[in-house]
Amino acid sequence: MIKKLLFVILITISSAAISAEKISLVWGFSPASQHASNYRVLLSEVNRIQSKYNFVIDVKPGAGGAIAANHVLKNPNTTLTGASSTFFIRANFDKTTGYNLNQFQPVIVQSIGSPVALYSNKYQTLDNSKKSDSITIGMSGFGSHSNLLSTIFSNTYPNVRDVNYTSLVPANIDAMGQHIDFAWDWLATSESAVNAGKGHIIGITGIKSIKGYKTFSSQGIKGFEKASINRAIFASVDMSPERLIEFHELFKTANQLLQLKVLYEKDYATPVSFSKDQANAWYLDEAKFWTEQSNKVKPLKK
Repeated sequence: MIKKLLFVILITISSAAISAEKISLVWGFSPASQHASNYRVLLSEVNRIQSKYNFVIDVKPGAGGAIAANHVLKNPNTTLTGASSTFFIRANFDKTTGYNLNQFQPVIVQSIGSPVALYSNKYQTLDNSKKSDSITIGMSGFGSHSNLLSTIFSNTYPNVRDVNYTSLVPANIDAMGQHIDFAWDWLATSESAVNAGKGHIIGITGIKSIKGYKTFSSQGIKGFEKASINRAIFASVDMSPERLIEFHELFKTANQLLQLKVLYEKDYATPVSFSKDQANAWYLDEAKFWTEQSNKVKPLKK
């Protein structure tokens, strides 16, 4: 009798797994990154609280997330993509494999306001660097988030010269070795070098200082108030409205998981629980801001 009961339970579980519709969250960057891990935690929680869908992560890296975005456009009802503010930036640069922001809509906004830091092992403050004829800043590619930050920075410091790297990791290694003056990175990442006694955080994006690290605006450098990193999940505008609302409610609930809040806060990000209307307003505001900044970017100085 017990064996028969166990058999029935196993069949029921297997049937439920088979009947659940597969939905892919397409990730356009390194599968080994912390943010990819965060999405795995989120999807696991979404799967735990319902059985109608089976959400899985599907890694399609390349072109700054554009490959992932285009895959979603081709499969509007069964795919989503997760990304940071870079999602809004890349749409303005890569015209060959690019996408249009009007083709997407937000499912949920996960977190906002993760600050980016300007790190240096050569200077302690911006005032120390003013006598230099040329300031070098490491960034990760034309049209990247860090490229736009350098563009904003150059409004106050026109003697800035970008040094292009494949990623921010080698840029910060060179900044640590004083081969370049500055480099951009997440505050949480730059802070680890400072805590090891190697260098200084010159300024951070956003509107509030953190642990004594000054914002750029508090130092008289404007334009960085909205330039911190936000994270969200996006869907094609061709996804059915009923499914979009259903996914919004599922992810909004799952995003309240304590483990996720701890992970967001490690990046000094603020977890949010926006309504669908609030998420839509946020999307339009982000699109406007980053498009305006993108239009100001000039070709890299040699």
